[in-house]
Amino acid sequence: MNDFKVPPQVIYDVTTVGEALVEMRAEDSTLPDASQFTRRIAGSATMIAIYYNMLGGKSNCIASVGADALGTYVQNTLRHHKVNATAMQFSRDNQTSLLFAARSGRIVQTSYYRLADWQLHNTKEHVTLAQSSRIVHGSGFSLWKHPARHSVFEILRLSKKFDSTTVLQPYYEPALWRNRNEAHTTIKKTLQFADILTPTIDDAEHLFGKGNREDHLKNYHEMGAQTVVMTMGKHGALVSDGSKVVRVPAVEAEVVDPAGVHDAWHAALYYAMNNGKELANATYFANAVSAYVLGRQGSLVELPAPGEITEQLLGKAFEDV
Repeated sequence: MNDFKVPPQVIYDVTTVGEALVEMRAEDSTLPDASQFTRRIAGSATMIAIYYNMLGGKSNCIASVGADALGTYVQNTLRHHKVNATAMQFSRDNQTSLLFAARSGRIVQTSYYRLADWQLHNTKEHVTLAQSSRIVHGSGFSLWKHPARHSVFEILRLSKKFDSTTVLQPYYEPALWRNRNEAHTTIKKTLQFADILTPTIDDAEHLFGKGNREDHLKNYHEMGAQTVVMTMGKHGALVSDGSKVVRVPAVEAEVVDPAGVHDAWHAALYYAMNNGKELANATYFANAVSAYVLGRQGSLVELPAPGEITEQLLGKAFEDV
């Protein structure tokens, strides 16, 4: 599909491809006992795009929602944050996917209703938008089922043909995939078209089992990953090219609400990369932004200018990170 010989003109800083959800969140309760919920947008494709624009960039989101009121809510929220939502798909056969979540202290219970999000069908317009972006983010959350799996795969494959930097976030959750071998095979097949892989330490342990961090990096490289940036919470992150590993420290933060933190981290990583930062420096900036979000309530925290975050948390200008 759409194998251009000449790449489109670069228009967007980032295109995100993946899931769009609506989260219904209850506080100070468990899911069985919750009676009041607050609605908010969720899903890595939408959240990364929104956070990127908050930092001052220009993003595009490709995802599927239902042709219903909640789908309109997702689209309107993206537009409110100046995210290009023209490529959003609206399924008439499936309603907008939902995430019910309840938090009691530091314990969070979740229940997913995967409906329209996996109905993402790849189109020529999607590929054109992705190929006109500096960075293309593919969400592993959408790899669990076709047609979304094929769509993420194809958009990464065709974007990699030109100058776009392709990134795969290899989400893996046993309760969702059920079959570990299928997940392993799917991630391995997809990451051949990813310049950068961005797993969490939890993703690695779910996929490979318990082991040390170096073993996890080795496993990802043996699957075909070129560059791996593995986040480890309060232990920072590791940036590996297969021969050299750079440890990037975490930025100290009070844990108020972990919702949306990894999405903000990705958006900050891409913003720093698009502003000329080396990958390790970009990761350090991403750690600072995630610390900022972690210390505030809500899955969608308003971000100040990048320089304000670095001055506040790192004591230096963004240019000096």
